[in-house]
Amino acid sequence: MLKIADLYSLLLLHRTSGAPANLKFTVEAVSRMSTICFLGLMALMFFIRLEPVGKAQHLLPRVMAIVGTFLVALVTLFPRADLSVKQSLIATSVSVLGTIMSILALAHLGRSFSLMAEARRLVTTGPYRIVRHPLYLFEEVASFGVLLQFFSIYTFLIFIMHILIQVQRMKYEETVLQKAFPEYELYKATTARVIPRVY
Repeated sequence: MLKIADLYSLLLLHRTSGAPANLKFTVEAVSRMSTICFLGLMALMFFIRLEPVGKAQHLLPRVMAIVGTFLVALVTLFPRADLSVKQSLIATSVSVLGTIMSILALAHLGRSFSLMAEARRLVTTGPYRIVRHPLYLFEEVASFGVLLQFFSIYTFLIFIMHILIQVQRMKYEETVLQKAFPEYELYKATTARVIPRVY
């Protein structure tokens, strides 16, 4: 994931190199800034969120929530893949797109945001009108962009494990939402989980 020091290093390197701004620099800077915005918005929503009206009672859903939130960060501990400039731009652009879409979904979710499997308010508008878990979908798009930048068999296995954990998190959340909101049953029956008409 992102460290603020990475952004500072990128800006310092660009300034001291005397090279004109180029597309790769711009995309990487936007990537880091979008990630900072996403993490900042997540922190803000965490502090202003509504009180839960229901939550998962067992330890496993909580462990899955924590692991699912931070597991993909392990990918960045591996060496960067040897990508061409074009490949690097594509990978970074995918990550930027996913992060920007995640920001939009998170902003729409607003005070209903939660890391754990908890119910605060049922959101069925905006991107939640199209799929039940758009934030997970967009986070996986961003994570895929990161995976491409650090691609190896090990990072690929981490990414697959991350997807499996996120799917289980969705199931835990759906169980909590069904108990808290009777209208969730109809929403679930008429709205795809993450990919319209597929899943």
